[in-house]
Amino acid sequence: MHQRATSYNRRFLFYTLYLTYIGGGIMSILPGPTLSLLANNTRVSTAVAGWIFTAGAGGFALGVLLTGALAGKIHPKTILIAGLSLMAIGAIIIPVTSQFPVLLVTALCKGIGFGALDVSINILMTLAFHDSLGESFNSLHSAYGIGALVAPVLLSLTLTLMHDARWAYFTGAILAIICVIMLACQNAPSSSALPSRSAQQAQTASLSTRQLLRQPLLWLMAFEFFFYIIAEIGFSNWIVTAISQTAVISLALAAPFATAFWTGLTLSRIVGGQVLRRATLSENQLLLVCIIGGSLSCLLVAIFPGQLLISFTASASAGFFFGPIYPGLMAIAARWYIHAPDTLSGVMLFSCGISGMIFPVLMGLFVPITGYNWVMTVPALGCLLILVPFILANVNQRRALQLLRPESTIETATPPINA
Repeated sequence: MHQRATSYNRRFLFYTLYLTYIGGGIMSILPGPTLSLLANNTRVSTAVAGWIFTAGAGGFALGVLLTGALAGKIHPKTILIAGLSLMAIGAIIIPVTSQFPVLLVTALCKGIGFGALDVSINILMTLAFHDSLGESFNSLHSAYGIGALVAPVLLSLTLTLMHDARWAYFTGAILAIICVIMLACQNAPSSSALPSRSAQQAQTASLSTRQLLRQPLLWLMAFEFFFYIIAEIGFSNWIVTAISQTAVISLALAAPFATAFWTGLTLSRIVGGQVLRRATLSENQLLLVCIIGGSLSCLLVAIFPGQLLISFTASASAGFFFGPIYPGLMAIAARWYIHAPDTLSGVMLFSCGISGMIFPVLMGLFVPITGYNWVMTVPALGCLLILVPFILANVNQRRALQLLRPESTIETATPPINA
């Protein structure tokens, strides 16, 4: 393939995936602020309607497993188109159905679609941008934050102009359909796009999935994502309710705290990409700063939830520090297992799905027992716990490098082969 054509295709692919993540962010965030409307439509209580979040998280984990199993047989672009289509169909059905069982099943299916979307995008990014994974992942994942910011604004506009929340969902579905057309009209990279393999890389690439799953390093990386989701989802799901209840203000006045969080997260992913591109900090240095800063920011909110200025600033700060963590961890993992992107993405995102399905619910169960102050320490603890598998994974990687190629760096090495 000519270098000029490759460069053009990479840019077009990146723009398509960026737009896809914006659409995914819009469609995944909208059920939160419209939960009371969905409860009214299906004639159930808000507490019962909240089960759609559990169904969505379960669907996400199932979608990740299915995609991991199919990725070796079906091209990731095809899986991405299927997942995006499933999300678009879900976005059309969710706001119009009057039957709660239909709403629950649709949330499950939309979660499956989102799981397929997330895994396939990570695979495509690894194949297409293996030479700049850190900055590329940071830039791409800022798109989800943009979608999360756009969703409430879009909902407000549709309610104000059309007095109908359904058009916010329909807009997300239309954007998804546009992305499907863009994907169908372009070529996407395959495993042949990866750099030439050394003897060690060729041996790694020939490992079976079972052999890869036996490697401790893979599971250390999975725990990094498990703890990160406790921090991000736990904080973003509960910040508005916690501030509203402890400061005794309305949900409308507490909503900007979530906006501050997502704004900080989006901006930091853009900034993080530039920091890595200019080599201001190394990848590991950036992650250490963000993990410690994110934990301290969450702790400030837990200690001073009733102090609105402190909590608002800490919410924005938490988002800003959280931003580079997920794409940074994913870039390191993808680089290390560059010839097994399907298995890697499946394991990492399945870990995310399980964490997202369990901990937000557990936090809600502990609210009557411990109160919001202690519950909001859970995200701080989750963020801090990332350090444990992160440090162990780095030690494991460095030992492997000493055994393989003492002159190599962590950015260019491949995982060891278990005997």
